[in-house]
Amino acid sequence: MVWMLAGVILAAATAAAPAGKADELKTGTLNESARCGGCHEQIYTMWKRSLHGGAFTDPIFETSYMRAYMETAGGAKSICLRCHAPVATLTGDLDLKNPASREGITCDYCHSIVSVDLERRDRPFKVVLDGVKRGPFGDAESPAHRVAESKLHLSAEFCAGCHEYTNDDGLSILSTYSEWRASPQAAQGKTCQKCHMPLGEGDTARAGVGTGRKGINLHDISGGHSSEQVRRAATAKIVRVERQTPTSAVVEVEIANVGSGHSIPTGLPTRKLTLEVVLFANGKEVQRFERPYQRVLLDRQGLPILDDHRTILEARSIRDDNRLRAGERRIERFLAEVPSKGALRAEMHLRYHYAPQLLMRESMSIEIAADKVP
Repeated sequence: MVWMLAGVILAAATAAAPAGKADELKTGTLNESARCGGCHEQIYTMWKRSLHGGAFTDPIFETSYMRAYMETAGGAKSICLRCHAPVATLTGDLDLKNPASREGITCDYCHSIVSVDLERRDRPFKVVLDGVKRGPFGDAESPAHRVAESKLHLSAEFCAGCHEYTNDDGLSILSTYSEWRASPQAAQGKTCQKCHMPLGEGDTARAGVGTGRKGINLHDISGGHSSEQVRRAATAKIVRVERQTPTSAVVEVEIANVGSGHSIPTGLPTRKLTLEVVLFANGKEVQRFERPYQRVLLDRQGLPILDDHRTILEARSIRDDNRLRAGERRIERFLAEVPSKGALRAEMHLRYHYAPQLLMRESMSIEIAADKVP
């Protein structure tokens, strides 16, 4: 709600700006995103409320980063900030003294990328600060900066620099890009941007600036935190409930990854799906089943890792990975003992679970004195 209000205020403020020539952006440096928002009002409003715009200030990241920082005596800066505050990594401002370093994944950073090399784990993105802003259109014009068409900005490789991470032991922690490469969507040429940045209604720039192009690639970039995206990813239905013997029954459920170009869930291994099946006989619950779908990472003691930051810092092996791959369908079977007579019925629920830690604000109130006058 706060982000939405901020977007309304921003739109009102920038709408009052004159429609003449825009101020030219600085070259040789990374401009703060608000400068971009002076012309690209609607895009900036979307980015501002997105998880990319809040990559450094998001409370989930703040909590994990604080814990990682404390547990590594600050060493986590070089790992975490490369994606959550890439301006800081590029400029060497790992103490985040520059306001632009705390802006998350900024407009100028993304649109100054010229190549991605996943072999360079510490700095996979090559950024060129020559004043040229790169994007998917070849016929764009701007009075504030030069423009160049970039096929890279339409490719999955562009996203891979952050959404693929292998630790120093060679263990894959984040594997979304690899999952996509093995998917039917990759074979069809359907990249990340097709689902996460589709073309929508809107103006690329305010009236009187640039080419006046209609239509915006949505910069909300919604994913696992979007209930709409999550619900679109998978389907599940009961396909069979029947007796196998007079006192035993089987429930079969078809579960499928129908809408995602990577495994579900993807990203941090602390996320999971659970399939819950409940079998009834004569209207009474007989047995309840729960089956998780998750990649479980182990630490050096062989124990499952439950905290986000520890998956990055301490994972040494993978215990199992039964997530649903892109396009995969499975039939899950559940067997139970049942009364010899009576009708059978089953219920099924498929749920997405993520339980990150958050810093909590507690209120403390101490009464110092009290008085009453008749």
